[in-house]
Amino acid sequence: MTFDLEMLRQHYAQWTQRCDDVRQSCSRPLTLTEKILLTHLWSDSNASPAQLRRGVDYVDFAPDRVAMQDATAQMALLQFMQAGRPSVAVPSTVHCDHLIQAKAGAATDLREAVDKNKEVYDFLSSVSDKYGIGFWKPGAGIIHQVILENYAFPGGLMIGTDSHTPNAGGLGMIAIGVGGADACDVMAGLAWELKMPRIIGVHLRGKLSGWASAKDVILKVAGILTVKGGTDAILEYFGDGAKAFSHR
Repeated sequence: MTFDLEMLRQHYAQWTQRCDDVRQSCSRPLTLTEKILLTHLWSDSNASPAQLRRGVDYVDFAPDRVAMQDATAQMALLQFMQAGRPSVAVPSTVHCDHLIQAKAGAATDLREAVDKNKEVYDFLSSVSDKYGIGFWKPGAGIIHQVILENYAFPGGLMIGTDSHTPNAGGLGMIAIGVGGADACDVMAGLAWELKMPRIIGVHLRGKLSGWASAKDVILKVAGILTVKGGTDAILEYFGDGAKAFSHR
């Protein structure tokens, strides 16, 4: 199923109350990042939201979704098959896009990839069918765009075995790239452990001019922070400048 409507109904039915509970615990207003993270704490966690230290404490979270691409899904699913579960614990998908190499053109490249990687695709397809995992076959789309258009939703938390997973943040969710072992844990019904992310607020003023876009702002900020400065952190943009962005 592309849209898991029942999961979304349950999520939003509890969203307001969960945010209110966290806000009361912290005794202060919350950023969007905090609302999402602190309402996805693992149910057995004894941690108090008010006491969690950013960039210091390791926290157990309960993601809503898992996504994998064909190269990284192989090891993740091999590990999951040892868990002894009849199906995945959370909605999960496999996207066959990374093993397609761009050379001569879409049609030719796709045929070559299907022929060359048939054993991998057959394995991923059969395992997905057995354990209730959504399977996007070769040629069905790029994982990042497919997730953005079909699975991302405001206020959600997901992990994906690919570095571009944060692209789903375009719809107001927190999406983080992980390794196959982390994906396996969540699919098996275990908590996902993560160091509580730092939050870097970017206050935007004014409006963009000319052909500038939100992506230009992102790249500029990334250049200022560098990889080291952005590691273990979530960037949250706010202010009149953010409101002026195009939603296209």
